[in-house]
Amino acid sequence: MTTIPATAYLTRVQLNPRSREAARDLTDVQNLHRRAMSLIPDQLGSADTRQAAGLLYRLERTPRAHTLLLQSYAPLDLDALPVGYALATDDRDLTRLLHWLTPGRTVRYRIDAQPYRSLPSPVDDRDPEGHRKRGTKIHIFGDDAITWWHRKATQAGLTTTSGVLATQQPDVTGWKDDPRETGKRIHIYGKRTRFEGTATITDPDALRTAILQGVGRNRAYGAGLLSIAPLNHT
Repeated sequence: MTTIPATAYLTRVQLNPRSREAARDLTDVQNLHRRAMSLIPDQLGSADTRQAAGLLYRLERTPRAHTLLLQSYAPLDLDALPVGYALATDDRDLTRLLHWLTPGRTVRYRIDAQPYRSLPSPVDDRDPEGHRKRGTKIHIFGDDAITWWHRKATQAGLTTTSGVLATQQPDVTGWKDDPRETGKRIHIYGKRTRFEGTATITDPDALRTAILQGVGRNRAYGAGLLSIAPLNHT
């Protein structure tokens, strides 16, 4: 079991639009995952390195440039980035923010998540041992997605205080090797919804855990990083 530390670091990497390596990462979510993982210091050893490092990330896209936000329990090794990959980088310690969390305080938040609904499999759809097969998960949109986020926000120690802005983000896609079959490739595909708004802190411990561990599914592929800031800060 991974012990959750009391702090984290936020790293910003402004991608160079002329970098071929950055361009490849933007078109394949598995490449971007590997890039983020490559920044974890070598001395960190664990069966689940991403979880042990507390690594979460989100891609912020603008018409002129893209910025990769990464959060981790310890500073990342930015020297591991290829030459010319980034136009600029910076990082900051989130300790003060995590200690600032108090019931009743109001924050702005942003998160890219993968809201979904589970559909059960047919009763007669069973495996060779006779067990009913697992159902499927489908991405949800609109009011259903906002309802999903309200539930997740409550679990994360927040009560939303304004209308939630929910916007669809570009689909994520990529390919990875199948660990169960040599030479076989698995297609990675997912949809993202960005939720933004303001909220009141109700449970600082739950919020701290949500910030440090992430929210929802596919955290290894750029979902689940919950960013907050005091409402009166720019």
